[in-house]
Amino acid sequence: MKKIPGIAIVGRTNVGKSSLFNAICGRRLAVVNEMPGVTRDRNYQFVNRYDIPFKLIDTGGLSGEDRSGLHDSIRAQALIAIDEADLIIAVFDGISGLHPYDREVVDILRQKRKPVLWVVNKCEKEATRTAAAEFYSLGIDSYICVSAAHNIGIRELVVKLKEFLAEKVAEGATELPVADDIKVAILGKPNTGKSTLLNRLVGQERLVASDQPGTTVDSIDVQIKREGHSLLLVDTAGLRRKARVKDGSVERYGNLRTLRSLARADVVLLLLDGSRLDITQQDIKILDLAHSRGKGIVIVVNKWDLVEKDHRTAKEFKERIYERISFARYAPIVFVSALTGRRCPQIYKKIIEVSSERSKRIPTAELNRIIQRAFEKNPPPLYRGREIKLFFATQVAVAPPTIILFVNYPAKIGDAYMRYLKKTVRKSFPFEGCDIKFFVRKRTAKEERIESGRVV
Repeated sequence: MKKIPGIAIVGRTNVGKSSLFNAICGRRLAVVNEMPGVTRDRNYQFVNRYDIPFKLIDTGGLSGEDRSGLHDSIRAQALIAIDEADLIIAVFDGISGLHPYDREVVDILRQKRKPVLWVVNKCEKEATRTAAAEFYSLGIDSYICVSAAHNIGIRELVVKLKEFLAEKVAEGATELPVADDIKVAILGKPNTGKSTLLNRLVGQERLVASDQPGTTVDSIDVQIKREGHSLLLVDTAGLRRKARVKDGSVERYGNLRTLRSLARADVVLLLLDGSRLDITQQDIKILDLAHSRGKGIVIVVNKWDLVEKDHRTAKEFKERIYERISFARYAPIVFVSALTGRRCPQIYKKIIEVSSERSKRIPTAELNRIIQRAFEKNPPPLYRGREIKLFFATQVAVAPPTIILFVNYPAKIGDAYMRYLKKTVRKSFPFEGCDIKFFVRKRTAKEERIESGRVV
């Protein structure tokens, strides 16, 4: 089967792998920081800015310092990326010079017997480029000097990549990705089990998962196919209260990346820690972010296996959640254990259902019948003794469903009445998992003339 060529960037910790990843992609996609061990998972990006598309994989350090206590898991992720890749870009640090850990990286790559491009990074200065000759002692034939942070030498590296890709295309390695993925962002506070859930949904240890809060610091994309649909799952860094996050910190950049993931998502999985039997104010703020942006929402109560429960526990907790999130009672709630996999298949079903609901369109005639009956059954309050009349209703957009009402006094229809209209519409068209956006407009003079038959 034909596939897109894969290129993995590897090396010891803190040699600038993520900076090089961003430079090749042409935009900042990976969190970059001087602290070793910031990148922990495999970060994939489809690159289509050159002549031939390819899949670029950023990795954590194969060897080196690691303050997170997750070295074995991070190394395992990097090794998987090497096995998946067709070409390896091995990165060294030109400023620090030759390091014993570099030799360990070279030994690993030689065992893998895959084509390798050797790159010496951080070579902004001529003296650094000259000193880079010491890397020949590793037994490598040639290397390319670059500075990913200053975009120096990237063009030469890309030329080498194109040469390799041209050979792969000649072998028939051409396949374009599916364009109509359902993009799913997994959001929640730190340590609610987001990475564990993604691993369970994918069916492999795709991400580093740990009891240590803040293990995920970047947003990681994983594509899977379930029940005839292509899903792009995005694991994100946990969102803490803004006051607890320092400006300029890795966590701060991770949070910004999480918000970007939310912006491009179709459906959001809000993960709650079910073992606490509570929904916190921070959970509600995250939910409100998704709600206000018109995203599809599925609330996933994780760690349900840790709860002592009877036949009423889930129902009571569900009602407790809905009492706190009255603005998003449309969101379905699923109780799962990502660790054991119990009820996790329900998540696929809900994602697909919510995505479908979000794209539904109500026929205009039927929508007008529903809204007109609502006005007749419970008319809005009079304005200065005058009746507020509904002239016309139409759904103007999907994802999220967006409805415009044309009335004579739009400013006098309050929020309470709008909520009443939403509830009325949901009785016929539930739109499970997504908000319905209502807007009220006054008819223009031209529209009134057309309605009365007086076209000027």
